[in-house]
Amino acid sequence: MKTPRSQNTSNSVEFEDFPNKDRHKLDLLENAIDSLNEALAKYKQARAGDVKTYKFCVLHLSHFLELVLKHYVTLAHPLLIYKNPFAKKFDGESLTIGVQEAINFLLNEGRDLPDDFLSDLYWLKKLRNRIEHHKFDMDIPEVEATIGRLIQAFVEFDQIHANLGLDDSVNIKHFDLFVKLADNYELNLKKAKADVASLSHKNYGDLDFQVGECPECEHETMVSDPTSATGFKCLFCGFEDPPDDLEVRCGICGLPWPQFQMDYCDWYDQNDCIYVCPRCRHDPEYVKDD
Repeated sequence: MKTPRSQNTSNSVEFEDFPNKDRHKLDLLENAIDSLNEALAKYKQARAGDVKTYKFCVLHLSHFLELVLKHYVTLAHPLLIYKNPFAKKFDGESLTIGVQEAINFLLNEGRDLPDDFLSDLYWLKKLRNRIEHHKFDMDIPEVEATIGRLIQAFVEFDQIHANLGLDDSVNIKHFDLFVKLADNYELNLKKAKADVASLSHKNYGDLDFQVGECPECEHETMVSDPTSATGFKCLFCGFEDPPDDLEVRCGICGLPWPQFQMDYCDWYDQNDCIYVCPRCRHDPEYVKDD
C-alpha cells in the first residue's frame, strides 16, 4: 500500500524544501565556461584511469564550443543568436542558431577559422552525436589529441579576436591542465609568472632564494631550484644556467658569490659539478699565496 503524503518519513524530501527563490542561473558565456570546467574535470578523471569519463568530456567540450561560438556572434549583436531575429518577442523557447550557422557568420565577418580547427570541430560534433543518439566507440589517443588541438586552436582564436580571458575563468583546480592542453605562449608565461610570485611569497625571508631574468627567454622567471644541477631553473622555458648577476653558493666553503665569478666544474672528479668561488680555487686576484 502506498504511504500517504502526510505520513512520509523524515527521510522524505518535500517539493516545498526547495523554494522557488533558490535558482541557478547562468548567462551564455557563464554556461559555456561551466561546461569547459566540467570537460576539464572529466578529462582529468579519464587520464587518471577512468576511461569511460572521456565520453562526458566530449559532451561537455562540445557544449562549451557551441555556446562560446554563439557568444562570439552576440558580440556583433545580441539578437543574431536567434534563428529569427525579427520575431515580435523572444523568450526561453525561442530557437537559436546552431554551430554551423555561428561558424558561417564568423567566416562572413572575416574571422580566421583555420581548416584544421574546423575539421576537428566537425569530428568532435559527429562523435558527440553518436554518443547522444546511438552506440559509439572511441579511439582514446585520437580523442586526447583532438581535444588538445581544439583547446589550443580555440585559445589562439580568442586571443586574436575577442580576448575573453577564459583562463581567468577556468576553475583553479583545472588551470594547470588547461594551460598544458592549450600549449600557448601567453598562457604558459602567465602561469610561470604566477608560479614565481607564489614561490617568492613562500620563500619570503630566505636569503638563498633568488629571482632573476632568464638568459634564454629573457623573462623574470629564473628562480632558485635545489633540484636543478645548477641550483636554478627558469619556470617558463626550463633553462638552468643562471644569469651572471645572480649569486650562487660555493660548493666548498658555502659562501655566496656572483655567478660570473664562479667556476662550475667537477672539482672532486666524481662526475658531479659544483660552483667553486675564487678564494677556494686560490685565484691570485683574491688570494695571495706565500
